Amino acid sequence: MVGFAIVAIIASICAYGFNMAKSNIKNDKFLWVLLATTGYALFSYHYHGLSSRELRALLTASLFLVFFPHHLLNRYLHVLLLIGSLSSLGFAFYWGVYLGVDRGLWDINAIPQATMSAALGLLSLVSALYLSNPKRTICLLAFFLSTAAVLISQTRGIWLSYFVLIALFIIFQIRHVLTSKKGLLACVAILIAGGFSLHPIVEKRIGETQYEISQIMNGNLNTSIGLRLQMWALAPKIIDDNWLLGLGEEHKQKFNELYQQGSVSQALKHLNPAHYHNQYIDKIIKGGVVGLSLFIALLIIPLLSLTKSTYMHRYILVALVLLYAIASLTDVPFNHAQPLLLYMILVSCLMTPMENK
Repeated sequence: MVGFAIVAIIASICAYGFNMAKSNIKNDKFLWVLLATTGYALFSYHYHGLSSRELRALLTASLFLVFFPHHLLNRYLHVLLLIGSLSSLGFAFYWGVYLGVDRGLWDINAIPQATMSAALGLLSLVSALYLSNPKRTICLLAFFLSTAAVLISQTRGIWLSYFVLIALFIIFQIRHVLTSKKGLLACVAILIAGGFSLHPIVEKRIGETQYEISQIMNGNLNTSIGLRLQMWALAPKIIDDNWLLGLGEEHKQKFNELYQQGSVSQALKHLNPAHYHNQYIDKIIKGGVVGLSLFIALLIIPLLSLTKSTYMHRYILVALVLLYAIASLTDVPFNHAQPLLLYMILVSCLMTPMENK
């Protein structure tokens, strides 16, 4: 991505000079927050440590979005959604079905992979209801491909947020959904066929979830869900007197100190978490109140631009923000370079006022 971003920046300067950069910096409020977040990340990296991949992703997104002509993404959105969904499904199928590799050993971890697939799926569904053929057909195909990728990932947190958001969107847009009976019947038929084909994967994951919940009820917290609960309960002890700027990479030292004091279980110590499976908790532990505030700003700023957007872009922005906000309850999508870049680029470009597209 760093290499591609450099090529894109050079191409943009050749095509538009520095006028595009001036316009983006002047008009894109989301970019302001992104630049502030990147500046704080640079400070944190030198002050108390920060993941180098997160810093690279922020720097890449910042420089790319300063120079990139935002209207181009909007113009070719339907094509990019199809390419993205094909890539997502191909990746998930290759690692999860063809090779049968454990989700934690995929080249891209299954959780950020599912987050990206869900984002592409939601954008495709919203776009399909507002675009005309053949773009609508392309977006519907992208939606079903992305949904299959989400299911193959076996990521329960993303499953929940993804399908709840789909249901809410359909409820709000029921009139648009019912305008074409043929389209509705085709969607239902494809969903049923896809449901039967992916039923074993879903059924297995539901069974695992039921087992883990029963173990927690019996006092065993050494399961996937139980270990997350332990991490969240440990957060106040880790942050302690470092609320403002957080601990950065020094959180590991604090974690080990708490283990020596008996506050950390053996199972959690063996896991030795690099993050705390909750973006809000992880941000305040590593970046303090400042880092958490900047993260929340990245979620809120897109919602403040809704009045300047078309109905399609309003629903797209709301869907993206809600997906990442809900996913952040059980994972850290902004710590992973891939979903972080996807969110930054999509939100910044889709916030561009329609008259400029």
